Amino acid sequence: MRTLRLILAVMLLATPMLYAQEAGTQKTEPLPPPPPAPPAPPAHDASQAQKDQTPPDEAYRITITFKTTEAGKTTTQRTYTMVATSRASAPRIRDDSRIYVKTSPSSGQYMDVRTDLDILQFIRTKTGNDVLLSLMISTENFVNNPTDQDPYKPPIIRSRQYNVTPTLPIGKLVTVCTVVDAANDSNVDVQVLVQPLNAK
Repeated sequence: MRTLRLILAVMLLATPMLYAQEAGTQKTEPLPPPPPAPPAPPAHDASQAQKDQTPPDEAYRITITFKTTEAGKTTTQRTYTMVATSRASAPRIRDDSRIYVKTSPSSGQYMDVRTDLDILQFIRTKTGNDVLLSLMISTENFVNNPTDQDPYKPPIIRSRQYNVTPTLPIGKLVTVCTVVDAANDSNVDVQVLVQPLNAK
């Protein structure tokens, strides 16, 4: 009887040890590896991205000529040249001078004569062969040549302002406006030529 109890006790102690051994030796299936991460986009500088989206800005030489004719003959011709791009600040020219005019045998006064040119807008069209130009011209000039007037008589100054917005072909001289002075039988033609900066 004592031997039977001892055998039962040994069996009861061995059973949980077998379960523990089975639990310790049980294999678990490995989890599948995570999907590979998408490749990182190549480093792209913000300034480079903007450069890719914006077409290169080309500089142009703009030549503006004032051609005066009297009785069908050219008397004076003044030419101004400036450089413009579509994204640069608006270029301008100031041609101002002061002329001393005698108003009496012993005195006189300075009078202003000026020509101001402002390019307000410069846009190259989608075709690439033309440019849209918004031009403002302001002038102050003598109505008559002071040397042709009566002595000591103050000359008359005429002020004008013109705003023209032509679409101009690149490389072709175009008359954008004509100022007619019927009293003196004279015309002033404003001519504009737009060329690439490296054009000869």
